[in-house]
Amino acid sequence: MNPPLNERVNGHAGNGIRKPDDKPVLIASQARDLLNLRRLPAMLTIAQTAVLLNRGEHDIPVLVRAGLLKPLGAPPPNAVKFFATVEVLELADDRHVLDRICAVLTEYWRGKNGNRNGSNHCPGPAMSQRNTERRKSG
Repeated sequence: MNPPLNERVNGHAGNGIRKPDDKPVLIASQARDLLNLRRLPAMLTIAQTAVLLNRGEHDIPVLVRAGLLKPLGAPPPNAVKFFATVEVLELADDRHVLDRICAVLTEYWRGKNGNRNGSNHCPGPAMSQRNTERRKSG
């Protein structure tokens, strides 16, 4: 790693002296431990997958439902799910997939927050279809 770059990212001046208004970049110790491994494990948990994709753990089930991530095996809904590291890294290397991940998560949370707040936002295609089905049955 390039020490001067690391010092700049973490807010150190070139001479190693920290400016008083700079704050250190904090990362969870589990995430730091995973990212510092020499070789990643073959299977990742939801938390590890979230770290590699730079998302929250709560976003991973949304990506599974959208078909962007596929758990290994055929786990039941309440089982611990594992993901293939090679597939997660391939997703992380593809800009179009990353764009799709952001779009899916943005749409999901927009709909979720809109329902909670009772706002009249324009729902996405998945949400509008679900709302239409509810109106017909109710």
